[in-house]
Amino acid sequence: MSKLIDESKIPEPPVGSHLLSPRTGFNHHGIYIGNGRVIHYSGMARTLTHKDIVRLPGLIRYGCVVKTSIKRFCDGHGFRVIEHPQAKFTGEAVVERAKKRLYERSYYLYSNNCEHFANWCIDDKFKSPAVTRILIAFAAIGFLVHAFGVSKLTRKMPMWARVLLNGISASIGSFVVTHFTIDALQPAEGIRGRERRNRYFGRIGARCGLALAPIFAIMGIRKDSKLSESLFPFFLPVIGGLGSYAVFRLKDTLDRDQLRKERRRKEELDAMRVVESAEETFEPEEISP
Repeated sequence: MSKLIDESKIPEPPVGSHLLSPRTGFNHHGIYIGNGRVIHYSGMARTLTHKDIVRLPGLIRYGCVVKTSIKRFCDGHGFRVIEHPQAKFTGEAVVERAKKRLYERSYYLYSNNCEHFANWCIDDKFKSPAVTRILIAFAAIGFLVHAFGVSKLTRKMPMWARVLLNGISASIGSFVVTHFTIDALQPAEGIRGRERRNRYFGRIGARCGLALAPIFAIMGIRKDSKLSESLFPFFLPVIGGLGSYAVFRLKDTLDRDQLRKERRRKEELDAMRVVESAEETFEPEEISP
C-alpha cells in the first residue's frame, strides 16, 4: 500500500484503481474510472459529525452506487491506492463492472458496503477485511458472554436474567456466523441461473437459522445444558444455510438427471420410429414362382 497522500498533489491514478480515503473511525472505498471521476457506494461516504448520529441508521442501511468527482469522494482527506496482486479484473474491465452497478440501492454495512463493492469489481469477491475484524471481535464477546451465562456463576441469577443473557449472546454469535455463511453463498460472476437460485435459498436458510438461534439458546438455558451443548445455536445459520443449499442443489441434480433420462428415452423412441418407418418403406417385393 502506498503512503497516504492528498489528491491535489499527485498525478492521476491508473484507471480501475481501488482508492481508499480515510475517515474518522473508518475508511471509504471506491473505483477510479478516469477523468477525475470515482464510482463508489455513497452509504457513509462523507465525514460524520455529532449531528449525523440521528441519521446514522439511515446512512448504515441506505446508500446508492454513484459517480462523483475524486475531490467529493475524498471529502478533504486525500486517498491512497490499494494494490491487488492477484486481481481478476484490471483497467477498463474494472470500470465496466463498476458501471454495471451504478444507482444500485442495496447498501448493507456488514455485507454490501463500499469495500465489498470495490473488491467485487476487482477480485469478483464480496469481502471486507474491516468488517471481518469487527465481526470476529463481536463473536469473541458473544462467546464470552455466553460462556458466562451457562457457567456456575450465574446459577443463582434469576431465570429471566439468564434467559436474556443467553439470548443476547446467541444472537450476537449467530449473527456473525450468518454473515460468513451468507458471504460464502454470494453469487459470483459467471454462475449460472440454477446455481444462483440454490445459493439464494441457502442464504434464506442461513437467515432462518439466525432467527431460530435465540429460541434454541433459551431452551438450552432452561434445560441447564453444558457449554459444549449450548453452542449449538451459534451454528444454526451454517446448518440452515448449507443445508438449504445442499437440498436445492440435490434437487437440481435429480431434476437434471431425470431430464437427461427423458431426453435419452425420447431419442431412442425417435430412432426406433425412424427404423420402423424405413422398414415399412423398403419392404422387399415378393418374387413370383
